[in-house]
Amino acid sequence: MNTATNPILSPLTFIRLQKNSLTDYLLSTPDLANENERLKNENKSLRVKAKKLSDLISDQNQIKNLNRNTWQSQPVKLVSVDNLATFTSLDFANIRPGQPVAIGNSLVGLVKSVEPPIIRVIPLTHPDAKLAVQLETGAKGDYTFKNNEPYITNLDSNVSFNSKTTIFTLPSINIPENLIVGQINKITNNTANPTQEATLLLDKEIPQGHNFFVITRP
Repeated sequence: MNTATNPILSPLTFIRLQKNSLTDYLLSTPDLANENERLKNENKSLRVKAKKLSDLISDQNQIKNLNRNTWQSQPVKLVSVDNLATFTSLDFANIRPGQPVAIGNSLVGLVKSVEPPIIRVIPLTHPDAKLAVQLETGAKGDYTFKNNEPYITNLDSNVSFNSKTTIFTLPSINIPENLIVGQINKITNNTANPTQEATLLLDKEIPQGHNFFVITRP
């Protein structure tokens, strides 16, 4: 009997199996779609994390470069401070007038003359101390010492700044960029002057300093 009915039942069994398979497939399709979407999102998340990691590594390298000064310098020792500051050094070969005297990343003076074993330095608190400077925003001005106070002058009238704004050096033949000069203390108003100016709080001063050096090559 089985032999007689097998040709009839076999196609029916095949169809039923196919139907069950199709049903199972249709039932599992939403799960597959959800899993596929989850994997896509996970892949996107991993790509974002990889990008962030790459950026972080790049930022760390940039930070290391920022912390690494490229200039050449010669240590000097403070002897005395009067109208000018007097320094001496173990090596005078590369020290020239106009070069900056610094402590760490802060400017404190400019070399006036070199007559071994003596180096005369103009402190920033001297009327002859003049140099080009910039705000932390990049706006340019001039540093000068007048009326017994340090000033930044010749700022454009449309420049915006306030107290605590940091002042840096502009690059020149002898002076590297971004030595710290000080911070804005008080903005002064002068209706007869078309430019702006402000008094400064110097970041470092020679009388209270130590570990001085002359930047011989910016």
